[in-house]
Amino acid sequence: AFDPYGDVEDPLAKQADIWGYVWRLGYEQPDRFKVVFEQGYASGDANVADQDFTGRPLHADHNVGLLLYEEVIARVTSEMWTETARGLWSNGGVYNSRYIFPTAHYYPMEDTELLAGFLMAWPDRPDGAFIRCVEGEGCDQALATSKALGWEFDWGVKTRWHEHLLFSLEAGYAHATDRLPLEQVGLSRFTREDEAPRGNFFTVQSRMAWEF
Repeated sequence: AFDPYGDVEDPLAKQADIWGYVWRLGYEQPDRFKVVFEQGYASGDANVADQDFTGRPLHADHNVGLLLYEEVIARVTSEMWTETARGLWSNGGVYNSRYIFPTAHYYPMEDTELLAGFLMAWPDRPDGAFIRCVEGEGCDQALATSKALGWEFDWGVKTRWHEHLLFSLEAGYAHATDRLPLEQVGLSRFTREDEAPRGNFFTVQSRMAWEF
């Protein structure tokens, strides 16, 4: 077979060193309440053009919060990577960061659940573009001032009736810091020329489902 590179090393070859994990610790009183502490990590890549491939988001089906990862960082990665690098989008998964996500669940009556959670996230390996750097992190420009990526409060109510019909109403409020280039992807606005971009987001979501 014809080898277009001959004896030359594959210029696209990379050494993969990707890490990710999630762990949970909880306590439950059946039919009364449950508390869960979750912590997770997805390794990042400060330079995707070098020989080391170290960043990959956690699977998007692992939902952490309603806004920060699911919407904000997903928008940042899709807009800045564009369609030509779709494989590097976060798609709503945990991206280049570590996080904590404690949640509390209370069951006031049968088949009804009240829940609340708090999410806090910090960058792993800032690249200066998708996740900006602070002083001392090795980027050419230190454009960020915050150590964290952001935080989020979530709350909701879920109920079930006739055994199979499910209903949920959830809301979330998130603040994304200047670690993220919000203004470059149309997610922030300025009220004055000398004012920092606002990174506050709010959502209300509802769902009905029939469970077989």
